[in-house]
Formats: sequence, C-alpha cells, structure tokens
Amino acid sequence: MNQFVEYRREFHHYPEIGWREIRTSARVAEILETMGYSCLMGKDVLNEETISFEMLGEEEKAAEKERAIAQGAAPAYVERTGGYPGVIAILDTGKEGPVTAFRFDIDCLPYQEPPNPGFRPFDEGYISCNAECVHACGHDAHTAVGLGLADALLKRKDELKGKVKIIFQPAEERYNGAQAIVDKGHLDDAENFISIHMALTGEGRPLPSNTLCCGCKDFLSDCQLDVTFHGRAAHPCGAAQEGKNALLAACSAAMNLHAIAPHEAGLCRVNVGKLDAGVVVNTIAPTAFMSIEYRGQTQEISQYVRGRVFDILDGSAKAYDMEYTYIDFGEIPAAQSDDAMMEIIKRAAGQVNWFKKIYFEGSVGGTDDASVMMNKVQANGGIATYVGIGTDTTQPLHNAEFDLDEEAIPAAIEMLVHAVEELNR
Repeated sequence: MNQFVEYRREFHHYPEIGWREIRTSARVAEILETMGYSCLMGKDVLNEETISFEMLGEEEKAAEKERAIAQGAAPAYVERTGGYPGVIAILDTGKEGPVTAFRFDIDCLPYQEPPNPGFRPFDEGYISCNAECVHACGHDAHTAVGLGLADALLKRKDELKGKVKIIFQPAEERYNGAQAIVDKGHLDDAENFISIHMALTGEGRPLPSNTLCCGCKDFLSDCQLDVTFHGRAAHPCGAAQEGKNALLAACSAAMNLHAIAPHEAGLCRVNVGKLDAGVVVNTIAPTAFMSIEYRGQTQEISQYVRGRVFDILDGSAKAYDMEYTYIDFGEIPAAQSDDAMMEIIKRAAGQVNWFKKIYFEGSVGGTDDASVMMNKVQANGGIATYVGIGTDTTQPLHNAEFDLDEEAIPAAIEMLVHAVEELNR
C-alpha cells in the first residue's frame, strides 16, 4: 500500500474535532521532521487572541494530550503543541524566488462512524476509535496529501527556488482556524496559494474518480451565532402566567429564520443547526440555546440576511417577553479562485495520467475558510485557487459513512508537485 494512503488510514482511525487535533498535529510534525523538515507548532502557528474564546481550558488540554499519547503520539511532539493544534513546514531553497503556500485541513466532524459490515473502514480495521468523531469530509486524505507533497518537494529542493509553506490547519469545520494562522502573519509574504478538497462538484455533479476541477468561484460567506434566550421557569399549571417560555421563543425564531426570503442578487442560506431548551417536562423552559449560521454570495447579501436574522431574534424575544444574548463568531468571507492559478493547475493535472477529465471551474457548494487565506494572498497581489480532486465516494460529504477512492491521494500529490515545479522552478 502507498505510504501516504497508510497515513490517511491512520488519521481516519484517530480523528479529532476542531481545536482538539493534538495527536494529529504531533504525528504530522513527527513525520515531517523525520523527513528532514523543522516544524512550527503550537503557539508559533496560531494567533492566540484570534481564538481566545474558542480554545480549551487547561484541564481539557491536558486530557487531549494524554489521549494523544495513549493513541501512539510521541510525548515530545505532544508537549510541543502546548495544547494548541496546527503545524507548518517550510521548504526554504535558499534561492531567491516566490513564496507558495498550501493549506491542508486536519480536523474531523463531531458524529459517530457506524461499525457496519461491508463498510471498508470497518472491514479493514481503520474505523474511528474516538466516540463522536469521524473523518466524513476527506480531511484525513488532505493531511496525507500534504505529507506526500512535503516528501516529494524535499527530494526536489535543488531544482526549486523561493519558499514553499505547507500548512496543516486545525478547525476548518469549526471557526477561526485559518484566521488564526493569517493573523499570525504566515501568509504575509505568500504570492501563491493552493488548497485542495476531495469530492467537490463539476457541471453540477459530484466529481468522480479520474477528474479534477482547477478552481471554484462560488464560495459563500459564512457567519455563525450562538444565541441563548433567557426566560423564566414556572409550573405550567400552578403559575403559568409567571413563566416565560424560552423554548417557544427559540422555536418561533427557528421557524421564521428558515422562512427568510432569498435575494435576487445571488445565493443566500440560513440554517438553525442546533436547538437545546428546557430542564424537565413539568417546568416552563427558562433557557433555550440555538446555533445559527447564515451565508451569502456577496457582502450585500450577507448584510441583508444578517439584518433579517436579528429582526427575527428581536421579534421572538419581544413576543415572549424576554431577553436574549449571543456570541458572534465573525465571518468567513466569500472568495474566488484566480484564472491564472487555475491555468497552472490545469497544466499540472494534464501531466498526471490518473486525471482523465479536467474541469476548469467547479463548485465548492458552500463555505471553506481556505477563503481567508485566499483573500489574504490576493490582497498581497498574489494568485490563489481551491482545487477539487475527483473521487468516487460511498456517501456524500458529511455523511458518517463517507469513504473515498484512495487512488486520488497519490494523484493529487503528483499534480501539486507539478504545480510547484512551474511556480518555483
């Protein structure tokens, strides 16, 4: 089996959700430094202020570090994380030239992978061993591709110029993973940027194996809110007039949020992903918590949706005579791939026999915080793209029984090497 396919299966077996990717980070750094790299880890990767409200407490960090060691990570590398995930390897050729950056996301999704016979991860022994953690979005494969790229480039160092930064980013599925790296300054000097994702779409259909899209231009911005309605508990029979039902306020808000009208200028989406309310069946619910996200294809649309979201929250709170508080996680911006970089990917993919059909433009179908890095590099005057690697899958992305065609991994590595050869030769 290909070494990097083996790494993919290892990371699949030990998945970790955002801001808890301690074992993953330790293993990535260990593998890279065994190759010959020196790695940045922990606080050297992330801006602490950006993620101050999201990071784990000291007890949680200690527990994640203990778990990482118990699951085979080298203690020295676990300690180097300091409880902060993320790794950056830099190939410095020592020759003047461009800075090219790559982003590979390393986190998983927070639900259970089913132990079903006939499902390859179960049959072949690499199904998730961590409860409520599953690589259902291909990030295990992305991590393996990043390691393969690092290995191939180090062997070609003498043929290249400039620098290549290989970024293993935490918390793509959460928030501020990319922003924390950008805020640390790691993209300040980057002139070229490439990120990949397994199993995007082309011409409105999932990209099968042996295909590729050179870039995407349909990113939606993404804003997320955690909202808590603050009502008043009371007995529903003995003193119902004294109660203020936070559950009903949240349900009213949820129904109306999903009824926000679309915008003629482009795509917009709203979703209430979580609602948790009440304490016991015979008590009027004193609190209700809900997680909301809204997306827009342009800043105008995003502002339109935001206005409607807060109108509805205000109205629901007033209707049920209560207050609400919220945490605003900020915005992951929209982005567009550059034609110039997409042309480079097209030429690079054309040199890989595995790719039989190359789509110039594909669809991301939502949001990815690689857009933060893309926008930063483009603001520098550089070029960027977000590449879709076609792969046959067992289920759609974000389905707990998602698995992919592992032949896409060495093909993606080879394609990215050819891209670097053009950019940094």
